[in-house]
Amino acid sequence: MATRFENITMIGRLCYIFMCIERYLLAIYPDRDWTLVARKMWQCPAADKWWGSEWSGYYRITPESIIKFKYDDDGHWNPITREEYEQAAALYAGLTDGKPEDEICHVLRIPFDMFNACDGHDYNNEAAEEITISAIGEIEGILKVHDIPLPDLSLVAEYVPKWDGDGELFDRWGMPTLGTEKLSIILNGGKSE
Repeated sequence: MATRFENITMIGRLCYIFMCIERYLLAIYPDRDWTLVARKMWQCPAADKWWGSEWSGYYRITPESIIKFKYDDDGHWNPITREEYEQAAALYAGLTDGKPEDEICHVLRIPFDMFNACDGHDYNNEAAEEITISAIGEIEGILKVHDIPLPDLSLVAEYVPKWDGDGELFDRWGMPTLGTEKLSIILNGGKSE
């Protein structure tokens, strides 16, 4: 699998994971409106660093966070609004009680766990290579269990590392990457690029 993604930036890999998550949500819970989750996910690639308010916004709408914490207007919830909190709480009602072992909780935590692991290794390129490939394998495995088709890898082929004039790699991460929401089938009415 590593060779399938060797010329894809970390942000490109993240986008692929988001594409997998969308396919999971739409296949397993087709009667729910996943727009809020998709909107928060697809803000992450535009962040100028691997951690920022975009990531916080994504984590805050995961079942674990919504169910574990009560919205209290103390700033802890930024960058989601009370309305988004209530919308997410209604979205997960009847699907999960926020236990990490619930599959939907696990699926939605994969990107955040990937981020935490990369952060824990100080964004070392070699460690990030393994961490992101492991996260991709994890989400692909879940899709395969449910016979959900994997996304077309060619859709993230444009997200390639940058090299300097001497052939030295200088940007393996690809941050920020704007416009990745074009890959979202949820935000684009059932179509990606």
